[in-house]
Amino acid sequence: MPKVMLTGSSGFVGQKVAQKLRVAGFSTVRAVRNISQDSEAVIVGPIGGDTDWRAALNGCEAVIHLAARTPGRDVPDGEFAVINDLGTARLAEQAWEAGAKTFIFMSSIFALTKNAHGTIVDDETQTVTDLPYGRSKLAAEVHVAAFAGDGRTGISLRPPLVYGATAKGNWRLLQKLAATPLPLPFGAVHNRRSIMSVDNLADAVLTALRGASPEKSGAYAVADNEATSLAQIIRWLREGMEKQTRLVPLPSALLTATLKLAGCGDIGQSLLGDLEIDSSRFRQTFGWSPPETVSEAIRRSGHEFAAMATGQR
Repeated sequence: MPKVMLTGSSGFVGQKVAQKLRVAGFSTVRAVRNISQDSEAVIVGPIGGDTDWRAALNGCEAVIHLAARTPGRDVPDGEFAVINDLGTARLAEQAWEAGAKTFIFMSSIFALTKNAHGTIVDDETQTVTDLPYGRSKLAAEVHVAAFAGDGRTGISLRPPLVYGATAKGNWRLLQKLAATPLPLPFGAVHNRRSIMSVDNLADAVLTALRGASPEKSGAYAVADNEATSLAQIIRWLREGMEKQTRLVPLPSALLTATLKLAGCGDIGQSLLGDLEIDSSRFRQTFGWSPPETVSEAIRRSGHEFAAMATGQR
């Protein structure tokens, strides 16, 4: 099996990918930004157009690039371009020079679309995003595509919202809401939204690594086996937490208007809008299917979140 250089190994997704690689028997070099006690780690410093990845790449045949600037409060638009675009360009260039044969990049479905989309999104969807994060991921995909050729493989994976018990952002908000005893006003929100469990995504990364070949190069949408709704997500989370569902059917239009008035329109789109993804091309190309269903994964997320909240393991 090839020696793998992994970035972002301390992150939410990276920890799962690192575990998968270890269990599968891969030799891994972790490229990290800061001092680490990990004997497998090589410090590369801040990520950008001038990062020197060569020490971490030495002897590696494959690269899995997960490190990124993700959306958050008060993140300057320029940071997305520097870390996600220029940092990936530099890594792809030095990986090519080092003789690596496979480059797997963690992109995002937001390279194609905004937080909501009126039709099903697949790999043929025309890009409509104007989000700085999404633009930076789409630009990074160009560098991965340039890496491919002459016996090399470049693969970009485009997941939607990635969830699990320790996820941050909107998923953490949903878990905190589900953990309360209060009735929640989402009973009538029957939107269609694709999401992806962190374990399923890590398994997709490992599958792409094992099945990599030049003719499979490209960008692929990936997601759980089926889309779901906000009402169903809360229901499954509360089932995992062993709580009553307690959903009140307020109209979606009323909820959307209330969030807009509160200055939370983006959250409204992310939670109440549709974003259904067709990931069949990746599944067919790599012979992959998610190891766990969306209902199983959401219930487990809720169960683990509740356990952490009470100090259990």
